[in-house]
Formats: sequence, structure tokens, C-alpha cells
Amino acid sequence: MDEKRRARRTRFINKIRKTPPESLGPPDSHDQAEVAAMLREIGIALLEVEQPTQLVSSRLLEIATQYTTQPVRVVVLPTVLMIQVGIVGYEVDTSTTYSVQLDMAGRIDDIATLASVGAITPADAIAATIRARNMRPRFGPVTTTLGYAVTAIGFGMIINPTWASLPGYLFLGLVVGAIAQLGRPFPSLSPVLPTLAAMIVTMLATWFVADTANDGLLRVIAPVLVAMLPGMSLTIGALELASSQLIGGTSRLVYGVAQLALLVFGVALGVHIAGEVRPQTASTQMGPWSLYVAIIVVAIGLYIYLSAPRGSLIWLFTAIAVALVGQAIAGKFVAAAYSGFIGAFLTVPFAMLAARIKTSPPAIVMMLAAFWALVPGALSFESASEAATGGNIGVASLGVTGAAILSIALGTVIGWSVFRTIDNRLPWPKGLAQPTVR
Repeated sequence: MDEKRRARRTRFINKIRKTPPESLGPPDSHDQAEVAAMLREIGIALLEVEQPTQLVSSRLLEIATQYTTQPVRVVVLPTVLMIQVGIVGYEVDTSTTYSVQLDMAGRIDDIATLASVGAITPADAIAATIRARNMRPRFGPVTTTLGYAVTAIGFGMIINPTWASLPGYLFLGLVVGAIAQLGRPFPSLSPVLPTLAAMIVTMLATWFVADTANDGLLRVIAPVLVAMLPGMSLTIGALELASSQLIGGTSRLVYGVAQLALLVFGVALGVHIAGEVRPQTASTQMGPWSLYVAIIVVAIGLYIYLSAPRGSLIWLFTAIAVALVGQAIAGKFVAAAYSGFIGAFLTVPFAMLAARIKTSPPAIVMMLAAFWALVPGALSFESASEAATGGNIGVASLGVTGAAILSIALGTVIGWSVFRTIDNRLPWPKGLAQPTVR
């Protein structure tokens, strides 16, 4: 009886899980220079979809073992990659481009997964990665702008869930979404977009939204500036520092602080032009149900705005739900600044396990969406903006911001470590992605 039950369980697992592809041949079947070129192309692509440097380095070394027995040295920085394979293959590349496209991140992760088991030739991996890096967003500018507005509404329902503010979130979200689209055809405008968006949104919120919504200025504009917030940079920087990646972590933190300063300057400039909003009595908050509705709204918005892979909406929704519900439950027992630890800690094993199911996207797609939903930058933006516009704020408030960012980074590190330790010791079927590289 036990054998029949075990056989049924094995058949069920094999039916739903992704089966690992097989290696094409033993190591040293390809030229060292070609292997180095493949590692360079995959590595720089992983950096462009905002992967921490220590994960990029470990993944490239894992891939290298499938293709060569020669010593491999890898140096990974946020914008620089250096590869040495044996004494022949040398590659150096730089990139200052970052993409928020989830379908691009998923495709690059698929290629890296194939390479990690030697199931693709270096030439094919290079060609597929080049195509992936040139992928266009699935949705056009108008649809993407609408997706951003939907995301802004969802974040507003998380940060400041009031009925009166919803029209303001929609209006300002459309404005910021349209401004964000300017960075695609005109990349040279990207450095000034955060300041421009923050200034315009602050002016519009002061003139048309804050009084109508009967809400404070920062509570209205923080959710709609989510695309400009440096939350991912600050979190990845803290994650790299926690992993002893001092150069990468420090440079990302400095970049995040600089982006934050540009946003704060834009808010201060907007307040100077439009004038200050008179003190407001906070609007009546929605009920506890608003969090669960917000999860659905954020998932739909990010699916469109971040150009998620086809068929991944339910997985994005589930990953975001794990992160936000875990954060909300933790908030009942610990300070809000530390609740992100639980959200991040739960997201990592969920994404890694869910990625083994046939219909799921790569784990990186789910984790990026979940980390966007945790919005660590919103806290720092509100604190710094309040100080810049003359609000009453102290060192303790800025300390809470730092704690929120570090808690998410620490939750990610511990979640990853615990999952890998348990996963390596238990004999369950692991499975890998089984992508089709087109």
C-alpha cells in the first residue's frame, strides 16, 4: 500500500514539476574564448535586470563548471564585469543600463538556467542573450501608462488607504506614468526624470488633489512616485553589503541616495512654486480588507507596467500576497520598520519552490515583483521630503527608514540561506527550469 501511494505521489510530482534538461557534452568541448564570451554576455545581462553582484558571480562560476575545467576568475561590480577563463579567454564589459522588464529578466534567467547544466552551446547562449537584451516591452506606451496608474492606486491602498484619495492616485499615476515613458525614446532625459516627475506631481497635488482628497501632500504623492523611488537600489545595496560585497553595495547605496535626493529636490521645488498645503485632518481609512484588494490591484498593475511574461499573473499575485500578508502579520508583533524582514524571508522560498512548477515563471520574476510591492523606498522618501519641506522630523524617523531597508535585505539573505540549506539536505525532486530559447 505504501509503495502504491509512493508511486502515485512520484507520478504526480513528475507531472507538475519542471524536469532538468540534460547536458550537451562534457566540459572542455568548447573553446575557452567562446566560453568566456558566453559568461560575459550572460553576466552583464543579469546585472542589467538588477541582480545582486554576489548572485551573478556565483551563477557564472556554476555555469563555468559545465563548460571548462580550467580555472575561472570572475569580478562583478554593478556596472563592470571581468572574466578570465584559463590563460586564453579574457572578457571585460560595462553597462549602465537597467531594465525593469520582467519578461526580459525571465528570458535571461532561462538562458542562464540552461547554461548552468550545460544544455546550450556557448554560441547559442550568446545569440539568445543578445536577443533577450533587445526585447521590447509587451505593452505599448499607453497601456504601460495605464498599468502604472493602476499600480499607483494599489500602492496608495497600502500606504494610505482612503476613498477620497483614490481619484488623486489615478490622476497623478497617469501623469507620472506618462513622464516615465519619456525615458524610453530619450534615454538622455533619465537623470532629470525623477526631479521633473516629483516637481510636477507636487504642483498638481498641491493645486488639485490634496484639498480635494482632504489629505496631506506626502501621503498623496508617495504612492504615485513609486517608479522613481530608489527602493530596489537601496535594498540590493544593503543585500550586497550584508554579503561582504563592499564596492558593489556601497556604490548602489550612494546611487540610491542620489536618486532620493533628486526626488526630494523636486518635491521642495514643487512646494516652492505651488505653495504649501495647509494642515489637513486625515481622511477616514478603509477597512482591513483594503490590503487584500490592494494585492490584486498591485499585481495587475505590475503585470502590465513591468511587462511580465505571459501566463504569470497568478504567480505574481501569489508572490505579492506572500510578501505583503507576511509583512502585515509581522507588523502585529514587531515594529513596522522590521516587518519587511518576514515578507522578504517568506518570499524567497516561495519563489524558489514555485519556480519548479511547469506553469510558473522563473523565480526572479516573482521575487522582483514581490520586492517592488514591499516599497522600502516610500518610507525614506516621505521622511526626507518632510525634512526638505519644513516638516517636523527627527533622526529617529530616518533611523526607521534605514531599519526598514536593512530588514528586507536581511530577510532575503536569511531566507535564501535557510532555503538552500534545507533544499540541499532533503531528497525531494528539485527540478530546474525547462525553457525554450527562441
